[in-house]
Amino acid sequence: MKNCPKCGQTFNDDSLKFCLLDGTPLTESESQKTVVIPSSRPTNMVSGRGNPARKKVWLWVVAAVVLLFVGFGIIAGLVYFSYRLGSESAKETRPSVGNTSPPITAKPTSSVMPSPTATVETSSNDSNSNSDGSDEVTPISWGTSVVSFRPEIGKIYRFLCPPAGTAGTVWGNDIYTADSSICTAAVHAGKISLETGGEVTIEIRSGRSIYGSTTRNGITSNPFGEFAQSIVFK
Repeated sequence: MKNCPKCGQTFNDDSLKFCLLDGTPLTESESQKTVVIPSSRPTNMVSGRGNPARKKVWLWVVAAVVLLFVGFGIIAGLVYFSYRLGSESAKETRPSVGNTSPPITAKPTSSVMPSPTATVETSSNDSNSNSDGSDEVTPISWGTSVVSFRPEIGKIYRFLCPPAGTAGTVWGNDIYTADSSICTAAVHAGKISLETGGEVTIEIRSGRSIYGSTTRNGITSNPFGEFAQSIVFK
């Protein structure tokens, strides 16, 4: 076997003296066994591709993270929706109350509107002048509240509740919110009854930060937080 030192071409014909490709004199060469050097890289890296099992693991991890974020978003949306629904319900069941005094927007439910000539006396008068029968008393219904009269703190009002009444809504205990039913609050306070009705005298006082709840005389009052004005019975 002969070998071309220039181009490296090998010829098995021992009679040849020159390279058939470039004419370079050939040299004798001995055949050597081919030595295969094993590759140090993993088989799966020789092909230029990663481990399929590892790729699957990463896909599952990414999918789990995406599902986690989606689930969190759904839960947050439900919580927010529930909060908004509760807030809207609370606004519908109570009149809006600002930081200022009346007028308050609540209206009486009765078809009988209170007279604007309701008897008003200052709180400095003694109790005898309020109950001697010489002053005019304003008839009202069981759905009337004092906010209809645009009351002022310190003033005293006298009203007449009709018999055979239907209980309205009341907030408070002894001291009631100004938008409570006057007649129903009077029953709760023990001044009159649903069957007989009667005359009641109230005084307008400043609001409170919280109003209690009790059951008395067959009437259950409701608790409430801060309100602009209060009423008490004389």
